[in-house]
Amino acid sequence: MPIREPHRIVRHQVINKSKKSHWKYIALLIFFLIALIGWKMRGTTNAISNFNEVKSGWSGYCLDDYHNQLLSGSKVDIWTCNKSEAQNFNLSMTQIKHGNLCLDAQSQSSIDLSSCDQTSPNQVWLRDQSGYYNPNLELCLTASKGTSGQSLTLNKCTNLSNPNEEWYSSFNYSGYKCSGTQGEIVACNAIKQWMVWNDQPYNHESLLTTYTGGAPYEEWCADFVSYIYKISNYPFSNGNYNGWDENNANYISNQGFNIHPVNGSYLPQPGDVGYFSYYGGHVEIVIVGGSKPTFIYGDSATIDPTTGNGQMEANTILSVKNLGQIENYYSPTSNT
Repeated sequence: MPIREPHRIVRHQVINKSKKSHWKYIALLIFFLIALIGWKMRGTTNAISNFNEVKSGWSGYCLDDYHNQLLSGSKVDIWTCNKSEAQNFNLSMTQIKHGNLCLDAQSQSSIDLSSCDQTSPNQVWLRDQSGYYNPNLELCLTASKGTSGQSLTLNKCTNLSNPNEEWYSSFNYSGYKCSGTQGEIVACNAIKQWMVWNDQPYNHESLLTTYTGGAPYEEWCADFVSYIYKISNYPFSNGNYNGWDENNANYISNQGFNIHPVNGSYLPQPGDVGYFSYYGGHVEIVIVGGSKPTFIYGDSATIDPTTGNGQMEANTILSVKNLGQIENYYSPTSNT
């Protein structure tokens, strides 16, 4: 017995040493897993630091891809703001994007996500005060109740100071630096003036004086086109005032444009000028091109209550009762 006892003790020591080695490997594995999780969480933290949410006017709620499906046709609603990937939206001057999908207005009651199409009028959203305006349907994005899961609709832009039509993001629309082709810069500056006009109704008289180069109030669609080209660093050389201001729509074609009849195969591009067969001529700036382009223009047929002169419009209308039907697109060139 006394002889076996030391042997048994040695055996226990070997077993204990084996157990210690086993726990050592488990500890190393746990350490590795913690490090891996930490690395992944660090990546998640970086993503959140660059997070772009669109907040509803209803406090605490954000634009949301329901269940973050990231599929064309996915429902868009508002949900409690939680900085999840479902609420990560990237904005441009005309689109609201989630991944490779864009907010799409098929109808007044059908708002979802669809594959981004740079020419789709359903996917054009212009900043209007604190709201988002769809020029194709001439209505604004609306969440009628402040509750998670509330679906979106479009309604008249009469409640842009109320929570149901208010939307906020970190995207700097007014400070955005216009870039790209000559036409893209023109379109971008037209969008900026649309926002200035809608944000400052009390200042419309001053804006009209600026657009017309100080000329007396007139049908100012051509003046507006001239002004936008001027601030885009492409001033007209054959204008009537100050060497750039063209106050007659019929003379716009003298500014060095390429002219494209609408019955041809040409698809309008951003920055093009649409010419309508109004008896005195009427011109509009294309901000989004394609077979159904989106326009911004001075509409003297619609009276602005603050000035008694025309209103600024944004829409996709190709035939206007008081302004005629579109006939040509004027495409800018290096000589314009």
